[in-house]
Amino acid sequence: MTTNQQTEKNTDKSAKPINIRDIERLVLQQNFEEASALIIKLLVSAERKGGVVLDGKSDLEHDFLSEYTRLASAMTAFFAHPKMVLFFDGFTIFATYKKHLLGIFQLSGFRGTDHLLALIGNQEGKGDQFSVQGEQQMMKFLLFYSFDSEVDIDFAHLLKNIPKLAMPVYLSLVGEECLLTHSACQRRDKLLEVGPLLEEMPLEDKQLTRLSNLWMFCSYSESKTKHDIKAHLNVVLRKFMEKQGVNVPALPAQRRKKDRPVILIPSERFTASHAMYRCYAPAIQQLREKFELVFMSETHRMDDISKTLFDKVIEVDFGKMPPKKLVGKVLKLKPDMIYFPSLGMSQWTLLLANLRLAPIQFMTLGHPATSHSPFIDYILMVEVNYSPNVDCFSEKVVLLDTANFHQMIAPAGAVAIPPDIRKNPSAVRLAITSTSFKLNASFMAVCQRIWQNSQKPVEFHFFPSEKGMSYQKVKQRILEWIPEAKVYPGANYNIYIANLNACDIHLSPFPFGGTNSNVDSMQHGIPIVTLEGDEPHARTDLPFFEMSNLPKWLWTHSEDEYVEAALRLVHHDEERVAIGEALLAQDFESILRDHEFCHHEKVFGKTVEWLYQHHEAIQKDGRKVWDVEAQKLLLPT
Repeated sequence: MTTNQQTEKNTDKSAKPINIRDIERLVLQQNFEEASALIIKLLVSAERKGGVVLDGKSDLEHDFLSEYTRLASAMTAFFAHPKMVLFFDGFTIFATYKKHLLGIFQLSGFRGTDHLLALIGNQEGKGDQFSVQGEQQMMKFLLFYSFDSEVDIDFAHLLKNIPKLAMPVYLSLVGEECLLTHSACQRRDKLLEVGPLLEEMPLEDKQLTRLSNLWMFCSYSESKTKHDIKAHLNVVLRKFMEKQGVNVPALPAQRRKKDRPVILIPSERFTASHAMYRCYAPAIQQLREKFELVFMSETHRMDDISKTLFDKVIEVDFGKMPPKKLVGKVLKLKPDMIYFPSLGMSQWTLLLANLRLAPIQFMTLGHPATSHSPFIDYILMVEVNYSPNVDCFSEKVVLLDTANFHQMIAPAGAVAIPPDIRKNPSAVRLAITSTSFKLNASFMAVCQRIWQNSQKPVEFHFFPSEKGMSYQKVKQRILEWIPEAKVYPGANYNIYIANLNACDIHLSPFPFGGTNSNVDSMQHGIPIVTLEGDEPHARTDLPFFEMSNLPKWLWTHSEDEYVEAALRLVHHDEERVAIGEALLAQDFESILRDHEFCHHEKVFGKTVEWLYQHHEAIQKDGRKVWDVEAQKLLLPT
């Protein structure tokens, strides 16, 4: 019997890229122990680099079909062999990196793992039917089951009956970033409904990353109840911290107000080049007039420019810092308020957001969705991003004037590229500037309808901001919908803008729209088509319509309207050009990039001060949503 108790700690980060031949040879020799070590090493590297890197080759346009097929064949022989015995520790490591395992098979000649699932199980009769029996077969089956598998399984049943095996696989599977087939999207939506079962599942340390992935990426589902799972994941996180020895003393019953209160700002991303800085630094800067600002983030998520906004900076290394020590730093500070610019992009912020560490805790929509945490008191958001049609929030909602809040900083190092509105192109170019996880089957189907129904030649240009294997995976899926699409690998901002500037129309994805990319397009005279929804992430495009010369017929309310608006732009060059020229006539530096607030009121700082002064009255009031007029009911003290 062979074992595979290899751990991630045994991998050498400085080692050379894995040679496929070494894995093939070890598998053929049935040296499963060393083969397992090499495969795990490959997967750990893939996690760090965004995908598997084979034999040191890095050319993104290189045809990797041969290499991925060889690797998938070796893994088929490895995992299907009855003498390859999985121990639980090895299983959990492989489960953690499940998306990379599945990616290898997706990009290979196999185009999936169905052949391996059949080999793992026992054949039933003469057909393609097979059964899975015993723990070994079940572990291997779970590792290679995907949302695109022909066979379907009842995960609720598995979570009830074999939770230790089902939980790590569930977290990895449902937290998958980019699903572009209808069946895959529907299966994920179904699995998001089993949240109550997760509350009794023990969470291992190595599963925390995948749980946080699921916490964030559920937002990209099309299910109307997709965020409900956060409430259950939050319970799991609180139990995890309790197990880790985290103990938070109760705060004093009476809050003592100060002349200069302390706001702790735990930020997931805040380097000067990041979109979070460009969108939220102007607002945060306002707070310093009335508050002492303490910034907390991981060392590599900040820089010298971003640190200048704060009175004090606390650097954390969550990879080496147990939750108890992290929480201890906050308890020692005793902040009067905690402000989360975003929630969902990091594990450590989710832990803090599930504790009562300050009398007032609030968030903005850096990741535009509710937290479902009972310890987040308020969400601050612009008026147009709020829809009264549905209650999307567990928090009280405080609305801000759209134009006065939405001021951004231009990307550092950006080179001015003159707009080039093409007046009569032979083929109209449609740009989709969203990251890969904002894409879904419904949006791709609409793109396909536009492509099929256009009376003029059209070209689709996708900017999914991916590299390596992740880029290859999303490119393959996009080309299944639109075979002639151009899919760009991730690039620096100036290269991206040069490619975007050659396009004619901006198609915003749904139900999760854009922010910074809208400014990029408008500044280059490119009209935007959007589809409005009720959740805040389905309304991120709307502030730009309110603050610009974009005509309201591009602000659509159904998929049919969206297709009609896009085709109207495609078929009517003069109208498209006129919209582009109207955009270029606007002074976007004063409209959208007035980050010194020369032309706008500093509403964010005033609203946070209002919260600080009236917190008890706001909480006592039964009002769920405080619009700008309602806020005037509580006069400053």
